[in-house]
Amino acid sequence: MSSFADISRLVRPNRVAVVGASDRPGSFGRSTYNNVRNNSSVPGGTFPVNPAYETVLGDQAYPTVSAIPGEPLDVAIVLVAAGAVLDVVKDCASAGTRHVMVLSSGFSESDDSGADLQQQIVETARAAGMRVYGPNSPGLTNNADGVLLTMSPVAGDDVSLGPVGLVTQGGGLGRAVMQWRDRGLGIGLWASPGNEADLDVSDFINHMVDDDRLRVIGAVVEGFSDGEKFVAAARRAQEAGKPLVVLKIGRSEYGQKTAASHTASIAGNDVVADAVFRQHGVIRVDDVDELAETLLLFHKALDADVSRAGQVCVYSFSGGTASLGADMIGAAGLQLAQFTEQTAEALVERAPSFGFVDNPVDLTTKVFTDSELNRAVFQLICDDPNVGSILFAMPADYGESTVSVTTDALEIAARHDTLLIPVWMSPKHGGGYDVLSSAGFAPFDGLNRAVTALTRVVEWAKVSVSPAPAADLAAAAPHDESGAARAALGYDEARELLERYGLRFPAEEFATSAQEAADAQRRIGRPVAMKLSAKGLVHKTEVGGVALHVTSPEEAARVHATMTDPERLAPFGFTADGVYVQEMVGDGLDVLVGAHHDEVFGPVLTVGTGGIETEIEKDVLHLAIPFTDEQFTRALRPLRLWQRMQGVRGGRAADTAQLAHMAQAFATMFLEEAERVAEIEINPLRMVVSASGTECVTLDAVLLAR
Repeated sequence: MSSFADISRLVRPNRVAVVGASDRPGSFGRSTYNNVRNNSSVPGGTFPVNPAYETVLGDQAYPTVSAIPGEPLDVAIVLVAAGAVLDVVKDCASAGTRHVMVLSSGFSESDDSGADLQQQIVETARAAGMRVYGPNSPGLTNNADGVLLTMSPVAGDDVSLGPVGLVTQGGGLGRAVMQWRDRGLGIGLWASPGNEADLDVSDFINHMVDDDRLRVIGAVVEGFSDGEKFVAAARRAQEAGKPLVVLKIGRSEYGQKTAASHTASIAGNDVVADAVFRQHGVIRVDDVDELAETLLLFHKALDADVSRAGQVCVYSFSGGTASLGADMIGAAGLQLAQFTEQTAEALVERAPSFGFVDNPVDLTTKVFTDSELNRAVFQLICDDPNVGSILFAMPADYGESTVSVTTDALEIAARHDTLLIPVWMSPKHGGGYDVLSSAGFAPFDGLNRAVTALTRVVEWAKVSVSPAPAADLAAAAPHDESGAARAALGYDEARELLERYGLRFPAEEFATSAQEAADAQRRIGRPVAMKLSAKGLVHKTEVGGVALHVTSPEEAARVHATMTDPERLAPFGFTADGVYVQEMVGDGLDVLVGAHHDEVFGPVLTVGTGGIETEIEKDVLHLAIPFTDEQFTRALRPLRLWQRMQGVRGGRAADTAQLAHMAQAFATMFLEEAERVAEIEINPLRMVVSASGTECVTLDAVLLAR
C-alpha cells in the first residue's frame, strides 16, 4: 500500500516561486503571482521566474528557479506551456526545490503523449526527492494560514475561515463549494490536485485528519489513482471522529467515461465504491449543493450532541409546514422526539389552545402578537433532554415578526447543545433570513434539503452501514456463453487451498468411471451429490453437471455415465475429467462467499445469498479487505440473507459469528495468496444449524489463477 506524503511544507511554505509570472493584465501569470505575493503569508519571500521580464509587480524576476539565491524553495508554481514543464522540473530538481505545483494542462487528461510527458515529470521529480502537485490544477488555498497558491483571479474574495477541509479533483466544483462562504461555510484548506500524477486526494485527506483545526472533511472525487490508499485515509478519518463527506462522480457509464477523460483516473465499480464508503463511515452525496449543505450542517453540529440528532422537533408557526416537516422526518427514517412529561405539561400550559405542541410544534400566528410565546416555548424545547435537533421551519417572510422569532431562536439555541436547523421556504429573503445568515446559520432552501443533510449527520453519528444495491456479483468469474473461464483451476486445487485455511468440506471421492462412482457412493454410505469436473468449467448447473440426492450405487453409475457422455457435452465445448461424488450435507442456508481484486480498492470480499438463488436474489454485500467483525455484521444486517439467518417460522437461528469467522479466514487466505489467486468463489457455503450449533460447510468452489 502507498504511504502518505508529508505535505506540511506544501500547504505552509516558507519560500515560493512562480514560474511564468507575468505583468500582463488578465493573465494567469499575473493573478497567480499577485495571489502569492499580496494575498498570502509567505515569510521567506515570493519570487517571480520569467526570462522575458526584469520585474513582475515591482519584484526582481529570475530566468530560472536555480538562479534564485538563498535556501531551497518549498514550492515552485509552474504555469508554462506543457512542453516546457519538464525542463522547469529538471531545473527545480537541481535547485533542491521540495514541491512543484504544475497548474499547466495538456498531460494525461489530453492524450497518450501528454500522459508520457506527465510520467517523465514525476520520475524526474521523485528521483530528486521532490513531490508533484497537479498537473491540470487550479492550485491550493490554505485559508487557515493565509496561503493562496492559486491562479484564480477571485481567490482573494473567497477567503473564509472555518473547520472544514476540502479536496477536489476538479477546480470548478471546488471553487463552487468555496463560494458557499456566503452561506456560512468556513473552509480552512482547499486542495485540488488535478491529475494526481503524484500527490493525490488521499494525501490531503490524511493531512486534514492530522490538522486539529480541520474537523470536517469534504471531497469531490472523479476517479481513484490509488483506491487502497483512499480506504486507509478514510479509515484514519473515521478513527479520528472526523466526518468525511464525498461527492463521487461516476454512478453511470457516462459519468465514468467523462471522469476518465477529465482526470485520467479510474472511476471504478460504483457498487463496490458505495459499499467501501459505507464500510468506513464515508458519507456519500449526489450533488454539489448536497455536499455543501452537508458540510455546512456538520460545521454547525460541531458543538451539538450529534448522537441525539436523530431525535427531531419540528418547530413552526404554520400548521401545514409543521405537518410537512414531520412527514419528511418519518419518510427519512428519523424520529420525532417525544417530549418528557414535564415539558409536555409546560407546553400545554403556555401555548395557545388552538396551537399544536405535541411535536410537530405549531405556535400559529399567535407567535407574532405574543412576544414572549416564542421565547418560552423554544426554551422549553431546547431544555428537553429528549430533543437532539430542531427543524426550525419558516414558511414565509413576515417582516419584523420573523426577525423577532429568528433572533430569539438563535439566542436560546446558542446556550444549548441542541442542533438548530433553520429552513426558509420562501424565495423572498426578508430580515429574518438576514439575521440567520449574519449569524452563520444561512437557512436551507427547503425542508427536503434540510432533512437530507440531517439524515447524513445521523447516519454518520450512528456509524451505520447498509449493503451495496443489488447488482451483478462483482466476484462472478468472467465467462463466455458456454460457462467457461480461461483461468479457472480445478476444484481439487481450490479445495486444497481452502482446507489449509481451516474451511471444512464434506467427504467426497473423485470418480473417472461409472463403476468408481458406484463404489464411492457405497463407501460414503449415504445420499450423495455428484458434480461434473471439466477443464475450464465454472457454472456446472448450466451444462447439467450437478445431481443431488443420489441414493444408491446403481443410480450413481447411471448419473456418471449420463453426466460425462461426450456427445452430450460436445455442444457446450467441454470434455469431462470425471465426477466428484460428495456426501449430501443436511439442509441449511446457502451462502455465496467470494473475493476478487477490484481495480480501484484492491481486495474485496463479496457475501450474499448463495446456491441457485444467487443470480435471482442479487442480495450481496461488498467489503474492502481487511475488515473487522463489527463491519462484517453491520454490512450483513440489511440483507435478506440476514433475516433468513435469524430463523424462519420457528426454525433455529444461525450463529452469525461462525459466518464472520469463516469470512475472516477466507479473506486472510485471499491476502496471503494474492500472487497466485485472482478471484475465488464459494457457492454454496452451507450453514447447517443443529442443536449443537452452526457449522459452515463448503460445497463447491471456483478459483481463478493470476
